[in-house]
Amino acid sequence: MSNPIKIEFKIKSDSCIRVFWVSRHDPLPAQILKLKEILGEFSLVKISGTIPTVDHLLDIIKHMKKSKNIIIPVLPLSFIARLCEVRNREGFDIWYAEMKQIAETKDINEAQRVVNEKPETRTLTTYADGTIKVFEFISFKRIKQVKIELEDIM
Repeated sequence: MSNPIKIEFKIKSDSCIRVFWVSRHDPLPAQILKLKEILGEFSLVKISGTIPTVDHLLDIIKHMKKSKNIIIPVLPLSFIARLCEVRNREGFDIWYAEMKQIAETKDINEAQRVVNEKPETRTLTTYADGTIKVFEFISFKRIKQVKIELEDIM
């Protein structure tokens, strides 16, 4: 069963930069502070849920974008590559939230303890095999290009 797409937004002013946060996770407090430091005033548009195609995402963004737009996606690599292909035509920049894995465990209490040491910069992700990884926000990077090179197996 897929999760329906959910859109939440806080528009500061009609003229400020729009940041489209495309992820199942909300931005961390440290990420919001870093965006304010880099951009000044900005409007945040959070998009979560199952996004079937890049074109579907672009249709959502087209109705909300302004002259300066940034997409921060946590999406499959092929989606990000497609966003890179159309970014100039569609009028947006693509940023990557750099995260560093700092812990891995199967104990949720241990993972939560590590997150709680610095909750403004840390988050956890649970995987199908029961593994829990804790990540810490490092910085934002601009995605310039994604290249997927394929090779025949046989």
